[in-house]
Amino acid sequence: DPSKFSDIFDEDRFIGTLRQHVRVVKELPKDVLLRFNHNISSIPNMRTKAYSSPDHYVQKVLPKLMELGVVRIAPFSNRLAQSVPSNIQALRCLVNYEALRFAEPIRVLADDMVVRMMKKSSLAGGKYVSVHLRFEEDMVAFSCCTYDGGRKEKIEMENARERSWRGKFHRPGRVINPEANRRDGKCPLTPLEVNNSWHDAARHGV
Repeated sequence: DPSKFSDIFDEDRFIGTLRQHVRVVKELPKDVLLRFNHNISSIPNMRTKAYSSPDHYVQKVLPKLMELGVVRIAPFSNRLAQSVPSNIQALRCLVNYEALRFAEPIRVLADDMVVRMMKKSSLAGGKYVSVHLRFEEDMVAFSCCTYDGGRKEKIEMENARERSWRGKFHRPGRVINPEANRRDGKCPLTPLEVNNSWHDAARHGV
């Protein structure tokens, strides 16, 4: 995907919202780029385990950052622990709920879609339900839920998890409990389950 951050999110809003907390730049300083011959791929890539503690970044990543002026952290998702000090959690909330906003072209398209769906739902008073039916292998595998595929499905999902996340789901203390996931509402609905839910809701006038 060749998309840049600014193609998806409002870059100026992101920078402005975080100005009092974190300095965000659109481009690396020239002196930093010069150290790596203006080749971003030469910048060291620090692999970080998912849900690492803040101490990990202070003890392992910060010294390298201070030494080189720049580092890359990969993979980029879920790199920080869920349980963190309140000041760090406050900053994370600020990023997720205030700083991040879709770029204007995406917002305009979304608004047009909403208006169109409301017009098409005139018989329901403009009310509608929007469902994202991305019921695909990687999503199902990551959910650690089981469906109706029996042993074959279990093996396929285990192989998919190993291909994409290499042992992440077998680390010490990690427990896969499909029954608990389904009971807690964490399992993606199959297209058939979504259809049945709509059918039942319509039948009961919901």
